[in-house]
Amino acid sequence: MSSNVEILSLILTALCLISFCLVFTFLFRHYYLSNIDEIKKGNADQEILELEVEERKKKTRKHAKAIKITKKVVGYGFFAIVLVIFGFSLYGRFFNNNLSFGNSGLIVISTGSMSEKNESNDYLFENNLNNQFNAYDIIGVTKYDSPEDVKQYDVIAYKNTDGIIIVHRVIEIREENGENVFITRGDANNTSDTNFQYENYLTFDNIIGYYNGTRVPLIGVFVIFLQSNAGIITIVAIAYCLIMFDHYNSKFDEALSNRTKYISETLKYDYDSVVKLETFNENITLYNNKIYTFVDGTIFEEKEANEENLKIYNDKKALVKIDEKESKSEEKPCKTNFFSKSFEQIKNKFTKKDKSE
Repeated sequence: MSSNVEILSLILTALCLISFCLVFTFLFRHYYLSNIDEIKKGNADQEILELEVEERKKKTRKHAKAIKITKKVVGYGFFAIVLVIFGFSLYGRFFNNNLSFGNSGLIVISTGSMSEKNESNDYLFENNLNNQFNAYDIIGVTKYDSPEDVKQYDVIAYKNTDGIIIVHRVIEIREENGENVFITRGDANNTSDTNFQYENYLTFDNIIGYYNGTRVPLIGVFVIFLQSNAGIITIVAIAYCLIMFDHYNSKFDEALSNRTKYISETLKYDYDSVVKLETFNENITLYNNKIYTFVDGTIFEEKEANEENLKIYNDKKALVKIDEKESKSEEKPCKTNFFSKSFEQIKNKFTKKDKSE
């Protein structure tokens, strides 16, 4: 029954994450492709150049460079930590949460059998044994050289009859057939592991090592989650979203850079000048006493601005402003900018759909 519940839970988790990825892909793909199209058509030239002016100012500030580098270092550092934990988790899944480095290793604790002192275990209080640890801690273990090195009350890691790693305390050492054998118990338990984790006695060949005092609290909870099927699916989904986001963000940056270069070179735009670019609509632009006509983002006509065509230009611009004011007073839309148009379009689509239903 429990296996069926786990399978159902895994399927639901996968479906939820796949749905999330699809929605995420749809929103960001629509957002970026819409903005890229706007950039290529020249509908945002004025904003692009203003953005470039701000970027050039920032590049001249030393603290801005330092902040940018710091953000990158922090971002890459966080990503590296996640990769290390994920790698450790996958390794631990296949090797029973035991990561070895020569004679030492790390083990993830998944239960609370060593988290406290059970009152029935008098030896813990009599010998002042206070090296307990909690579930989801990661502890360090070191290998023994020989059976004689195992001492009473050592906390050891061993493999039980099912091959699962258990970390408990040695409470008794006996000699059987000329060799030392051991009885163990968790500090929080009131019964020994005999005939539960192993038959009769624990032998030295099943001991991995002893607890060396190294302990990292709570990190194990992430390791155990990432070892689960749901955890692996989650990481894969996040990785997909990051890759997809980076892909479309790169396309957006490329379109922005190409358009900035085209406008700068074609209009011979001076970023240090007080003269600014003015746009009448997506087809007509005024800059430095010249009127440029665009077709699909490419300059179709260039002519000197004189009194006659400037008057026509300004009159049309005034009419556009009046139309904009009237439409705003009627519709009262939310204030948006070029980089949020796509989300407004998506919102309007869903609004229309709800009204039709």
